[in-house]
Amino acid sequence: MSTSNSQPISIAVAGECMVTRPFSVGEEPEFTSVLDRLRSADLTYAHVETNFGEYAEVGAPARSGSLGSYFMTDPRVAHDLRWAGVDISSLANNHSFDFGAPGIMSTIRHCQAAGLAHAGTGRDLEEAREPAYLETRKGRVALVSVSSGNGAHEWATPPKASLPGRAGVNPLRTAMQYVVDQPSAELLKDVWRQLGIPMGRGGLVETSGAKSDRSEGEFVLPMPGSTWSSNKFLASDHFEIRSSLDQADLAGNLRSVAEAATMSDLVIVAHHFSNSEGKRGDEPPSFVQRFARRCIDEGADIYVGHGWHKTLGIEIYRGKPIIYGIGNFFAQSEFARRVPFDGYEAWGHDVERLSALTPATHPLHPGYSAHSATWWSSAVLEIDMAGGELGEIRLHPVELGRKVGDGAELRRAVGGPERPLTDGRPFAASGEDAERVLERYRELSAALGTNLAVKDGVGVIR
Repeated sequence: MSTSNSQPISIAVAGECMVTRPFSVGEEPEFTSVLDRLRSADLTYAHVETNFGEYAEVGAPARSGSLGSYFMTDPRVAHDLRWAGVDISSLANNHSFDFGAPGIMSTIRHCQAAGLAHAGTGRDLEEAREPAYLETRKGRVALVSVSSGNGAHEWATPPKASLPGRAGVNPLRTAMQYVVDQPSAELLKDVWRQLGIPMGRGGLVETSGAKSDRSEGEFVLPMPGSTWSSNKFLASDHFEIRSSLDQADLAGNLRSVAEAATMSDLVIVAHHFSNSEGKRGDEPPSFVQRFARRCIDEGADIYVGHGWHKTLGIEIYRGKPIIYGIGNFFAQSEFARRVPFDGYEAWGHDVERLSALTPATHPLHPGYSAHSATWWSSAVLEIDMAGGELGEIRLHPVELGRKVGDGAELRRAVGGPERPLTDGRPFAASGEDAERVLERYRELSAALGTNLAVKDGVGVIR
């Protein structure tokens, strides 16, 4: 944040909006109090994890074969988000390309029509990577939105010669290296030989497009159709998973952050990561930590991470907040209006009976069967800054229709008693629910060197 602008500014940060139903009709005090908090801030950011459009304008879905939801939301909901107080939104995530380039462009159109500033997707890489700018009463704000973990066909690309670039997300590609001990390395290679999968020179199948740059002792065990970044192993004396960032993507995104730092008074970087180093635990991957800190070094004021649909710790780095996991703010995957063939097939339903399958079929969406203790809660963060300095962060817990904690007992049901669905809207949490949200934040932030105090049901970081 530019030190020339010393005006204090309050920023509200809300989580992942898997929002599929109009909600401006809601008038419960526990709900409206959350929205009032968004509206009272000088600037409100939220992550939009859906697409806006009519099915007739986007055509067929563009991905297949994954256990996930296919998000397409009534465009009126974009207006509801703006009505709720959201000013600026990140759009880059693993659902951005659910309906291909038409879905990318329809989402952009409807965000613009609703007055939502946005970043992270575009008709080519330059557009997807450029910062979004928003004029506020307290100065000019910029947002850079980036996504890790997408498929290759989802990355936006630059134009070349007479060929236009591909519409898509602003990527920050990563690669994983699996370190194993020497006996395990030899065993793995022997398995591949027994299966008859050619490894080629140095363990790498020499196929078109495969990168051959490898460190000493590294070998690749490809599966049919895998890319250079998949299944890279290193023989060593221990077991470890190492992640690395694509250097071109890193440099390009840091240029966007530097541009934003020069051209605005406050810079937010939003990073959606759906990949991990092994399981999705309670610590951010090392590639996320490295990228977040590099963004702050380059001039960002706030880093917001999301993608695991769970809250993670908060780090204060060089006086700036790094929020590694903001968690869910709306969780309404179950209300997706239409599910394509691929969705039913991926979840194991009998597609020979396709005409008898409906969006009410279960299961069709992740995160619901186990009733994750972290899926149904998060917090609205109020961040006070002035002159480029962090003043205070206040965390106001919210619950999304289920009790916070193991089992996630249903609080607000939608539908009949046979299989009630979860409302999925953010209500102000209180009592034990609030305590559990804040205790999780306190514990995970402490591991990052951040002290979070709890006072009157609100978490405070100074």
